[in-house]
Amino acid sequence: MEKGLFHDLYKQLDNLDLRSYPPARLSGLLHGYLTVYSMVRVYPWLERDFGTPGIIHERAKSIVHLYPGQLQNDDISVDTRAGYAADKMDVYQVYSDLSYLKNGLDAAYRILSARGNGKIALPCRTPNICRLLCNCYYFAGDEECGELAGRLVTEALGYTRGGNREMLLSWWDAICLYDDAVGAMMLPLEEHTRLGEERARLVVTVRQEEEEIVKRFLQSRENGFDVTIKVFNILAKREFAAYNERYAGLRNPR
Repeated sequence: MEKGLFHDLYKQLDNLDLRSYPPARLSGLLHGYLTVYSMVRVYPWLERDFGTPGIIHERAKSIVHLYPGQLQNDDISVDTRAGYAADKMDVYQVYSDLSYLKNGLDAAYRILSARGNGKIALPCRTPNICRLLCNCYYFAGDEECGELAGRLVTEALGYTRGGNREMLLSWWDAICLYDDAVGAMMLPLEEHTRLGEERARLVVTVRQEEEEIVKRFLQSRENGFDVTIKVFNILAKREFAAYNERYAGLRNPR
């Protein structure tokens, strides 16, 4: 059922007029497209279902092309602008156009040094800021950003241990990004192993919460734009994971 739903949503969203929605509401769609792009690059025969990598990437770029004016607008919340900057760097990772990386990094450091004293500071403590810090560490080798990202992840994990599922879901991508992009390089082996164990423990809860979201989506006759995008992003990641598991098994039979 999920596979059919994912394909239906992909076709439905292909006809979306992106300019009808504020750019801040399109980040989930962008990341869904980036997941599909990566999936088709790894498994080229999927082009018949999703189009060529070039076509998919053009859809992703059509979203980030809405960002430049937003990044310069101080009337937009700093958290939203941080998300725009992080998204630009995410696009660079699948399509190595240095302009995306440069623009993303420039915007990131404007946001992180907004106090004007040349020092990096946290304007807020959100998943988007954490993503921004992780990307600055990964792309610019900025260890201070890596340390600050670690503090935010530690705080977020503290809240999630209390059973706050909404907090966990909103932070999950940032936690995974920190583990993959920063933790492996910065943390001592023992701490990184402990973070990996924590991530493995929490993934069960994340999966349960995502299943509830998809279930409610299927049961509702009317679903808003934001919920639709959230479900599309969830299913894109699941579809890619399913292909990876299937073909890893073929390459490495037990």
